[in-house]
Amino acid sequence: MTDGGYTTEQAWAIQEGYARDRVVEEALTWEGTPYHHAASIKGAGVDCGTFLIEVYSAAGVIKKFKPRQYSRQFHLHRDEEWYKAYVEEWASPVDTPQRGDVVLFKVGRLYSHGAICIEWPLIIHAPAREGAVQRDDVTTVGWMQDAPRLFYDPWRRDQ
Repeated sequence: MTDGGYTTEQAWAIQEGYARDRVVEEALTWEGTPYHHAASIKGAGVDCGTFLIEVYSAAGVIKKFKPRQYSRQFHLHRDEEWYKAYVEEWASPVDTPQRGDVVLFKVGRLYSHGAICIEWPLIIHAPAREGAVQRDDVTTVGWMQDAPRLFYDPWRRDQ
């Protein structure tokens, strides 16, 4: 038992719940930020990858880092799953997403679009097509409905 009367596992679950809420709350503050390739300034511009870095680092889940330079069309001409590999450095694959988890979509040849789960199937992401950070229901967005996807839990680092 901890001092609060909870077991260690219960205390961890409570902490994780607060952390998941912090991630989603931070993500929602980016809503409406214009899409801008490789940018990372709230209200000015962000892409789907830098959005993940900015949100999870602001929420205290990961240490902020600068991704390598990448072409806006890297997913059409390459086979190296570097975007997926970045996520796998700080999160573990899971079968079912929870609030605050990462969702990766395969677009083109690679897993190249990232989002944050609000409450599955509701996500928040920075889609280039729509031009700004927004919420979407995966079951109602044509390209997302059938796109291969992976889920990652940043609180499970058991690789």
